[in-house]
Amino acid sequence: MLNRILIDPQAFAAQAETINGTVSLQHLDKRIWSPDIADLSSELHYTLRGGTDRWQRPFLDLAVSGSLKLHCQRCMQPSDFPLDEQVRIVLFANEEKLDEAMLADEELEGMLLCPELDALSLVEDQILMALPISPKHDDCGNRKLDAVNQDKPNPFSVLAGLKKG
Repeated sequence: MLNRILIDPQAFAAQAETINGTVSLQHLDKRIWSPDIADLSSELHYTLRGGTDRWQRPFLDLAVSGSLKLHCQRCMQPSDFPLDEQVRIVLFANEEKLDEAMLADEELEGMLLCPELDALSLVEDQILMALPISPKHDDCGNRKLDAVNQDKPNPFSVLAGLKKG
């Protein structure tokens, strides 16, 4: 079992601390283990850095990178999915300030300050948000599937005749 990394997010941000490491999917929470993942031994690199923005708000910058093996939904063979996610999470003392900031900037990622935060739960959340809904190869190379799709007549070709008439 993986040791969790607990931080005080406010102190972490104020002191501009940084942690980084590598984690295997099999050591993360089981909510990550979707049926789409073909290989749980994939390792991801993460970096969590704290700081303060120009409005003196504490933030956490998270970067997660690596490559996952996902089952292609067309051919069901493993497909490489490059993961290179970066997010800035601004920390707020109360919900009112969080809501106000989120209304002012719809692209802002924010969360409420808490006394203790599991850094790996942030990594897990970022992985979940990055996973595609339906992973697939750009080109499966499955000739049988391509042949089936080419042999099908276009159901809208009848409409072309109506348009001319």
